[in-house]
Amino acid sequence: MINLFASKDLKLVDLSQKIVPPGTPTRPFRVERSYLHDQTWKHEIFTHSHVGTHIESPAHFFENGKDLEQFSLEAFCGRAWFCDFFDVSEAHNEVTADYLEAQLGEKIEKGDIVLGRNCDQENLQKVKQTGKRELLPSFSPEAGIWLRDHGVKMVGIDAHFHLGKNVEKTREFHQILMAQDILLIEGLDNLDQITIAPFVFLAFPYRVEGIDSSFARAVAILER
Repeated sequence: MINLFASKDLKLVDLSQKIVPPGTPTRPFRVERSYLHDQTWKHEIFTHSHVGTHIESPAHFFENGKDLEQFSLEAFCGRAWFCDFFDVSEAHNEVTADYLEAQLGEKIEKGDIVLGRNCDQENLQKVKQTGKRELLPSFSPEAGIWLRDHGVKMVGIDAHFHLGKNVEKTREFHQILMAQDILLIEGLDNLDQITIAPFVFLAFPYRVEGIDSSFARAVAILER
């Protein structure tokens, strides 16, 4: 069998966040080692479904929303684009519909994936120095409407981007997308390592019935 990734044409980039036990008070990931019946090792894991890189389904927001097991495999992979944000200031820190239209309007197609990426190095440094994460850019609800109306199937962010400027706008963004069964993926990493767009994006969750969200190993497949 041909190993595609041993060729000079393709490479993999890991976009998943590394989790170090025991995690944090709000994002715990505690691991305890013990024995199975045959005296081999097993690990018991104590956590919740929103730790690290994770995919959120409509069941996260709606009581009777679809859970992840109800989505086809095609929902978790596809062609991906960045919404690159370059100018983060108090007056201009939300992605608007016009911003998305200028960047992606002539490129995006139904079934694509969009990832928010903060490209303002001055902003990133300021957040690092002050610890004020509210300075980071975010999607606006109107951006959510634009993404919905253009038929995207997944929207993602890393730790340098928000789904909303505050709790109310974040909830509105979730509702706009999840009402149309559009998935969200949070906790991405290494987005700065991707210099080519579009690219192939994959992030597969556990196949568990009834859960609202799941850990995922997110990967980009790039042409060299």
